[in-house]
Amino acid sequence: MVQRQDPLAEGDRLAREGDRVAAVEAYDAAVDGAPITARARAADVLLELGRLADALKRAEAAWRIAPDAPEALLLMGRVAWRARAVREALACLDRIPESSPLWPEAQAERAEAMLAGRRADEAYTDVRRALNRRTDSPALWFAMGQILMALERPEEAEDAYRETVERMPSSVRGLAGLAEVCLRLGRPEEAVEVSERAVEASNGNPVARTVLAHALLAVGRHEEAWAAYEARFDAYALDHRVGVKPRSFEGPMWDGSALADSSVLVWGEGTPADEVYFAAMVPLVTAQGPTPLLLECDPRLVELFGRSFPEAQIVARATPPDPELVGRFLNWQSPVGGLPHRLKSYRGDYASIPRGYLKVDASKRERWRARWAESDATRVIGVNWRHPDSDADRRSVPFSPLLDALSAPGRVVVALQRGMNDEERAIATDRIRIEPDPDPNDVDEIAARVAACDVVVTIDSLVGHLSAGAGIDTRVLLDAGADARWGAGRDRISWYPSARLYWQDLKGDWTRALGRMRKAVDGG
Repeated sequence: MVQRQDPLAEGDRLAREGDRVAAVEAYDAAVDGAPITARARAADVLLELGRLADALKRAEAAWRIAPDAPEALLLMGRVAWRARAVREALACLDRIPESSPLWPEAQAERAEAMLAGRRADEAYTDVRRALNRRTDSPALWFAMGQILMALERPEEAEDAYRETVERMPSSVRGLAGLAEVCLRLGRPEEAVEVSERAVEASNGNPVARTVLAHALLAVGRHEEAWAAYEARFDAYALDHRVGVKPRSFEGPMWDGSALADSSVLVWGEGTPADEVYFAAMVPLVTAQGPTPLLLECDPRLVELFGRSFPEAQIVARATPPDPELVGRFLNWQSPVGGLPHRLKSYRGDYASIPRGYLKVDASKRERWRARWAESDATRVIGVNWRHPDSDADRRSVPFSPLLDALSAPGRVVVALQRGMNDEERAIATDRIRIEPDPDPNDVDEIAARVAACDVVVTIDSLVGHLSAGAGIDTRVLLDAGADARWGAGRDRISWYPSARLYWQDLKGDWTRALGRMRKAVDGG
């Protein structure tokens, strides 16, 4: 007699092996025997697949069966905050009593919901209180790691993630969090080792693969890195901090095959700085002769990209997408961040990337140049020292020591910084040219100011990418855990031949980096 396979156990097996679609089907088949558990496990897998609406349907069905059951409440809370219904998520999670075995996990999900609602300080207090009661909970230690990362306390976050992994060695998210901390603290080789463990333990969890991609970029293993980076959209459903929000268009995803006489849509992703960085690939796409090449980008980049890539049809990103892109026949589509993988541009150490692929408005550039340069011998030094996002303080450089390093006869130092505060203005008196802030939506104007400089000294910001993308002599000051695309500890980056990199000491001190830059800024 053939023994019938338990569909719930079959779903668990398929999920472990990475066959998530089949796992959902098995869990759905198990609903009659385990109406809440089967739906909960199916919803978790659907979240991994980025199918939030389908996960929500199963969560709601489980909750209707037993609206007071802790498992159903936990499931609803988990799905609701990912759907941006933070208040509803907290209402469900708060109904799970402390006597329930699921209470620690509920408190961990509650913390994630509060992080989604930008309430990190409150989440810290609540999880610290919960840990005082359940110190052995890996879920709570993981939540504490997430909170501490949000609070820019990576050293403490490392301790929390290590506690997570000690209590649950197979915790994929704990390992991925630990790898992310290693990157932040300037230990990329260790980040590779830990994230590889996470990928192996999870059969390719997208968060783990995306963290691995960043670690591989940092250590220069670019072919593997860009392949792993393909997981970033699936990762977004699980962790918005790690993943990238996807967009949906009709047409098959470009597989890297020849584009001659084919139509292709390249669509933007991430921040304007990300799009400027990946735009280095656009001339390589153009060289293949697609007909047409549609390039969708942030509206702030339309004017600059239109001048820089005249062979492409530039379309401003909108939600919903521009009608020009909807329902139109396309042979191929590709996210802009997927181009390095598809074009194999890492071959030859990115030798195929053109230097100065961004073309600024020449008349705007000359207007600023005439305003700043006192003579042909004047060296104009543009400076950008502080990241506008208060959550990214680690990227910022102390203004006064930076100004000391740059001030010298024959130089005009110009602020490329938006939103200077009163303290900075007092320090800058008679030492730096301060212009009215450009409109943040007018990237073309910002690029013209940048290009009017002989040298741009900047942190990792849009200004830095505009400067290096335009082929300007660019000096980038980087914290120890900077974006992995800059590499780890390198002086140069082949992607941006005109850029030179100066790294903060691991202890957070900028003295050595500023000293090196002071000696080099006049030397080309």
